[in-house]
Amino acid sequence: MRISVIIAVVFFSLQAVAQDVVPKAKTREQRKAERKKMTLEQKIEDALPVDVSLPGASLNAPGGQKISSLEEARKYVNETVPDYSKSVKERTQKTAKILKKQEAKLFDGKSYKGIAVEKRILKRRSSLLYQEFYVLKEYKDPPPYHRTFTWFDEKNKRLSEVLTRDPKTNSLLHGPYREYRGENLVKEGHYYMGVKDGRWLQYDKNFILLDKETYNKGFYEESKISYYGGDSTRIREVIPIRFGKVSGNYYRFFENGTLAEEGRYDDGKKIGKWVEYYEGGNRRKKEIQYPVNYFDETEPFTLVEYDEKGKVTFENRKPTR
Repeated sequence: MRISVIIAVVFFSLQAVAQDVVPKAKTREQRKAERKKMTLEQKIEDALPVDVSLPGASLNAPGGQKISSLEEARKYVNETVPDYSKSVKERTQKTAKILKKQEAKLFDGKSYKGIAVEKRILKRRSSLLYQEFYVLKEYKDPPPYHRTFTWFDEKNKRLSEVLTRDPKTNSLLHGPYREYRGENLVKEGHYYMGVKDGRWLQYDKNFILLDKETYNKGFYEESKISYYGGDSTRIREVIPIRFGKVSGNYYRFFENGTLAEEGRYDDGKKIGKWVEYYEGGNRRKKEIQYPVNYFDETEPFTLVEYDEKGKVTFENRKPTR
């Protein structure tokens, strides 16, 4: 019991110390006076700088030993208190996983989730658009399970959402992203290898939250993802779950990673055009038209079918809305 209490103290004290070292906010009058002297870029950086990471935290454990990291906490439990039980070991491992997950959320401006990045800034003075984001420092092939990725054209200085770009002149977004109109933050989130990751927020000009979505490497965080085998690397199917309902883009893949089927759900109902593919590439096999929206009661029907060489073998000329 004493050991489990020590572990709990280590965990919660680290959190408490981290919170205590965060400086208190200045008064509204102080902030207003300071911001009058700033340029637009300084106002943006001052309001919500991308590069800020949480300060380090430390504590003195029983016996006077200083603990300031996950490794030191683990060493303390393993060496200073060697006579713990199996149940305490399990709780320690669980606590370590929680701490590790929290540490992964920190961003030091140099790497995101263990991958090196570089900062970029785009400014469009005509529209007062200001974008801060990060790109991969060295190109890596993105995951094969997505249809579009967000790239930064280094030459023409613009962002694009497409499947592929020349990696010699384009960089995949990876890390924090923030978008401003004037000095107002309107959108923020993170990218992972060109796809949305983590929490994404959108605001109006008065900084009132308009929309919030949470992703896990390009898919909604709540999505049901099944895999081939037990290594959780080869995706079989992605059922989109948003706010507890089956909504969003659906994907099914062959074992080699190529797309087998894609479509869209709205509150559990198939809508729009669904497409099936042949294995080994992007050759279409069949297109099926479902109701155009959730309220449409039209019966689904096959639009067109293809053979493996891409030749149309059936086409329904029934007009669609």
